[in-house]
Amino acid sequence: MRVLIAAGGTGGHLYPALALSSHLKGQNLVDQVLWIGGRSGLESRLVPSHGFELKKIAIRRLPRVLSWRWVEFGYGLVISFIQSLFIFLRYRPHMVIGMGSFHSFPIVMLAFFSGIPSLICEQNLHLSLTNRFLCRWASRIAISFPQTKKYLPLNVRGKARLVGNPIRPEILKVKKKEGIRKLGLEEGKFTLLFLGGSQGAHSINLFGMEAIRLLEKEEVGKQIQAIFITGEKDIKWVRSSLRSSKVKCLVFPYLSQVEYAYAASDLVISRSGATTLAEITARGLPAILIPYPYATSSHQWENAKVLQEENAAWIISEKDLSGDRLKEKILDLMKDKETLRKMGERSRNLGRPHATKKVAEIIQELVNR
Repeated sequence: MRVLIAAGGTGGHLYPALALSSHLKGQNLVDQVLWIGGRSGLESRLVPSHGFELKKIAIRRLPRVLSWRWVEFGYGLVISFIQSLFIFLRYRPHMVIGMGSFHSFPIVMLAFFSGIPSLICEQNLHLSLTNRFLCRWASRIAISFPQTKKYLPLNVRGKARLVGNPIRPEILKVKKKEGIRKLGLEEGKFTLLFLGGSQGAHSINLFGMEAIRLLEKEEVGKQIQAIFITGEKDIKWVRSSLRSSKVKCLVFPYLSQVEYAYAASDLVISRSGATTLAEITARGLPAILIPYPYATSSHQWENAKVLQEENAAWIISEKDLSGDRLKEKILDLMKDKETLRKMGERSRNLGRPHATKKVAEIIQELVNR
């Protein structure tokens, strides 16, 4: 079986696609996976490093306001359809998968007109703009939140399958002691994980450091340690600022084996991207979520609300974020261990650790049919 998968742009589309691709190859469910992505996105580095062939097409993100970029978008769209057609004729896929980024559009549409089964995957609560259009043409729609189904057009709801967001199996395998030992942390201390997503988050880095400085002055200061995953832009500044801290802090620009950080952590302070939420709920971690305020259609806020409504996380909006507010939230949870434990349980109840396997089963069902 030959599978064509389209994903790119951000880690939110790429990491679930990589988890799925690796599973399909690792379980010998496919003979070949060919990847479609953009010319300059994160995929151009990440996909080849995982051993998958990447074909680049010219399509660009749809402009949200009227400007000359519409001409550029239209030209790229036409060229990408021609490029995709040649890829189809040469590769002759049995199955097409679109992960929700704009790269999925020409691939899934060509699959429909070619009579090839297709699956689109939605990681967030609300469908991406690309998936909103493609849901009518795709054979199946894999969704990550049960609430998503009610936002689908009535005539396509029968295509939807609630499976969750694919994650790497390593996320679940590491035990707490192993994570602490691997990272060189101390057992018995309360471990905070400040996580800004694949690109990092300046506000989480800034107010996370302020919270650490304030916690140093508290009685619990000697009982905590922290992991910061800052992104490349802030790494030098954060390392320099935390060098004199009395709290042990590990600072990474990016952590490819983030499973060790999850395993070691007692509380996660992070953005609320779909992949991050899939990983922390699969591990049953309580969280303080700070949604990215400029996310398209406020999708990070909508994702975070699901966890808050189930008492699995607390939300602090970006505009209300401060070092003191963050410190108080952390202190409240450290002092109230029962609430922290219940948050972890509810987080685990929301997790879908078998999502990757379930998406693979949908693919096999469509191809066999």
